[in-house]
Amino acid sequence: MSTDDEWDVPDRSYVALRGRTTADHDLDAVSLIVTEHRDTAGLGLEEADIVQMCTSPIGVVEIASRLQLPVGMAQILISGLLDQNRVTARHPPTTTASQHDAGFLREVLVGLRNNL
Repeated sequence: MSTDDEWDVPDRSYVALRGRTTADHDLDAVSLIVTEHRDTAGLGLEEADIVQMCTSPIGVVEIASRLQLPVGMAQILISGLLDQNRVTARHPPTTTASQHDAGFLREVLVGLRNNL
C-alpha cells in the first residue's frame, strides 16, 4: 500500500464521532447511562452498541471498556446520544467539605492522626 492510499482511508475515531471533538455534556467516568428504548435506527455502529448495552444502567468507563474506546471518545458518543434523547445520564452524588460540619471533619482528622 502506498502512502497516498493511506490518506484515502478515514480514521475510525473521526468517522465514529462524525467530526465532533468535544462532549456537549459533562459526563463523569462513573456516570450511569441508561435507555428505555432499544431503537437504533439512524445510529452509527458504536452509538447503536451503546444504546443496546444501556438497557440497564452502566457506567461511562464500562461502556468505553466494552467498546475498546478511550473514555473521552465514549463520552463524546454518549453526549450525542443524550442530545438525541436516546439515553439518559445519572450522575454520581457529589459532596464537598462545606456540606460536613466542622466537628465531623475534626473527628476525621483526629482519626487519621491516631492511625499514622
